[in-house]
Amino acid sequence: MLSRQVQKYDVNQLHAGMIVAELMTSEDGKAILSQGTVLTNSLIRLLNQWGIERVAIQLPERKPTYEPTLPWSFDRAAFNAYYKDTVDLVKTAFNSISLFREVPVARMQELANQKIDPLVDAPGIMNHLLMIRHTNDYTFEHSVNVAILSGVLGKWMGIRGQELRDLIFAGLMHDIGKSQIPAEVLNKPGKLLPQELEVMRMHASKGYYLLREVPQVPTVVMWAVLQHHERMDGSGYPLKLKGDGIHKFARIISVADTYDAMTSDRVYRRRTTPYHVIDELFSQMSATLDPVVCSTFLYHVKDFMSGNIVLLSDGRQAKIVHPGNYPNGLPLVETADGQFVNLEKKRDIKIYGLISA
Repeated sequence: MLSRQVQKYDVNQLHAGMIVAELMTSEDGKAILSQGTVLTNSLIRLLNQWGIERVAIQLPERKPTYEPTLPWSFDRAAFNAYYKDTVDLVKTAFNSISLFREVPVARMQELANQKIDPLVDAPGIMNHLLMIRHTNDYTFEHSVNVAILSGVLGKWMGIRGQELRDLIFAGLMHDIGKSQIPAEVLNKPGKLLPQELEVMRMHASKGYYLLREVPQVPTVVMWAVLQHHERMDGSGYPLKLKGDGIHKFARIISVADTYDAMTSDRVYRRRTTPYHVIDELFSQMSATLDPVVCSTFLYHVKDFMSGNIVLLSDGRQAKIVHPGNYPNGLPLVETADGQFVNLEKKRDIKIYGLISA
């Protein structure tokens, strides 16, 4: 397992991104900072003003000298627990940004490298993500999912090393600007009004400006955050860029973002099955989404579908025997009574839902 240690630091040794290891109270017993608080420059200045001299800090995780067996390679419960812990850490960091408008970049990079990077290589990761039971923490779950999916897609496209790590970090940060969007707009359980939609669309530029204040953020990450809603035909926002004018990371994240948004439950919409999402991505890849990125995703994602259990429109359950021809061919399924149905030819029967993956 990864080990955690605690060390006391003088206030003048603190820097943004450090994590408070113990509850801090004033002389009269009032809570000042809770355990797990991510320090920002504003909080550090307040600690100085309050006369606090030393703070217990949670040290970064130590990686073991051996390579552990990934528990989620055979145990979905272990994967779900690891995933929930990762989402909770992201939620804590996002809430800190929402309050203080300062991004704990060091902490977020640590999360990307130590918690999310291993998930990119987890066996069956695409199916694990499909079976996650989504909660009210959609924004944070979506950020984790897009980081994972961007890393997986990046590897399929041949991206490696530091460039891949930057891509995963960009995926994690892509919606960071939503921390500055009013909650009543961000969490509205229904269609946004035109003026609310304009406010929501500001999250891309707000995220860019948040990150621009932090010197250690790679430029490619800032471009990806700013441009992840741009579209190849110029119909996106905020700059209405076209084609190669959109950064490669933004084009990758756009596909990951679209796929995850459509396969996740929302307060106003039920998730769509991955088979329907494939159709949608295929329809978009000639105009709005990068055709190279999209075709790479469609080619590989079908490999994860064989063996999935689905609900058919006629009420029967069936197993995917063959995922169908590239890019958007419908699968061959076997029903519970042993009947084989080629959905490419039997168009009156459709996949209604995903039961297990």
